[in-house]
Amino acid sequence: MLTEAADRTGRLGPGADLRARLADLSVRLKALQDLGEIEALHRSHTRAVSERRFGELADYFTDDAVADMRSHRPVAGRAAIERHFAGMAAAPLTGAGYVLSSPAVEVRADRAVGEWSWLRLYSEVRHGGSAVPEWGRWEEGRYHCEYRRTDAGWKFTYMHFRVVLPDRDPEWSDDEPTGKGAEQ
Repeated sequence: MLTEAADRTGRLGPGADLRARLADLSVRLKALQDLGEIEALHRSHTRAVSERRFGELADYFTDDAVADMRSHRPVAGRAAIERHFAGMAAAPLTGAGYVLSSPAVEVRADRAVGEWSWLRLYSEVRHGGSAVPEWGRWEEGRYHCEYRRTDAGWKFTYMHFRVVLPDRDPEWSDDEPTGKGAEQ
């Protein structure tokens, strides 16, 4: 019978003291709020990438963060991350849409870890300097991230991103952050 103070899930049942139940609900509510804020952070970051707002992207990271994005070497520190994203502006990508889905985020007090799926759908590709319509081309990627609560809200402390389908991005054999950003 589950009328004891805590049921098999660890949640407090109807037989528990009202104060204990309220404390339990408060903890669970805070975890849901944190989860919602982390999901909003990641969605907002992806929207900024989609809209090519590269000057804003470093704001989503802590000062000591590491970003390990696709074919670039890992970079450490907010200044290096800012240079990395500034370098992306030099290689314009048009005609692509993004879908961020399947978040699996685990909050641990003031830190969290998460994995996301990402889908890029193309509607055009560049040939000889011109944009040519192309339908059906796509890429699927995975984000593996770590987050930390700061005075300004949740931010990325680590972001690892690779395309996994249809062609897999290579992994680096030397994953030491360079701190030099996109100019490498």
